[in-house]
Amino acid sequence: MHLKFLFILCALSLAWTSVAQETLGYREEILTHSNADSRYASYNFDGSKIVFETNRDGRWQIYTMDINGGHQKPVFRSSSNDRRPTWHPYKNIVLFESDRSGVSEIYSYSFESNSTSKLPINLDGEKTYARYAPNGVELVFSYKVKTGIYDIYRCSVKGKRLKKVVSNKHMNIYPHFTPRGDNIIYFSDRNTQSDGHIIYSYNIITKDRDRLSYFKDHSEYPNWSNVRAGRVVYSAKVEDMSHSEIFIMRNDGTRKTRVTFNDVEDILPTWSPNDINLLITGYRNGHFQICKIFLKEPLSEKNKPLHHQQI
Repeated sequence: MHLKFLFILCALSLAWTSVAQETLGYREEILTHSNADSRYASYNFDGSKIVFETNRDGRWQIYTMDINGGHQKPVFRSSSNDRRPTWHPYKNIVLFESDRSGVSEIYSYSFESNSTSKLPINLDGEKTYARYAPNGVELVFSYKVKTGIYDIYRCSVKGKRLKKVVSNKHMNIYPHFTPRGDNIIYFSDRNTQSDGHIIYSYNIITKDRDRLSYFKDHSEYPNWSNVRAGRVVYSAKVEDMSHSEIFIMRNDGTRKTRVTFNDVEDILPTWSPNDINLLITGYRNGHFQICKIFLKEPLSEKNKPLHHQQI
């Protein structure tokens, strides 16, 4: 009888643990369900379409889909690797990078004219992680100086007014503008003692740089919120995590809150136009998939700010 009672207690304990694990975070929906990797998803300006990269055709190609994951199809097909797409802030144009010239260069594709054009940027070498400015006439990108060292540049969409923004003999990548266009957020291995990455904010007007994360958190892939620049979503490995999860913090680096609670990698978060949902790249079913996180539908009240660090 005593053993039977212990067995019942253990079963109840395991059941409670399972429920507790399942009720952390927010409701999630997998959008791609592919037997290949899909990454770098983002919404278009009105939130009606999603663009992403996938290697389901044997090389990296750019696809679009509906916001519920339907009608997944290539934007165009090429014999090169076309990667890291992102939408124009108010036009049906996608910015992306491609190795069709033998090195990673920045291109744009217009859905209206069905045409692709290379941006004439006067820099030899690899250019990556390009993003439009909110005004749609400028962009920011990372430029490979040499192995392990990337500078950040900005220029017009015609390649004019090229200006170096961040340069410090370190890796500075994944730059994004604020909605007002006055700040750029990015991550870097500067001041990390070769252990992780730090998220920085750079004011292009005052030239001030603020550190938003702690180097042992391995913080990467930051993205400003769209409605206002009050929040930043990013991925990080805090404390003893073996994989990255998604977090949200204020734009001054405070009030860090964990969003996902999985046992696998969650990276590359981006906001919906109204900041209600997130698109992330999560490792699901043996591959990286595009997932939607419903921020209005928490599965638990345990999503509390982290106070284990002081920036």
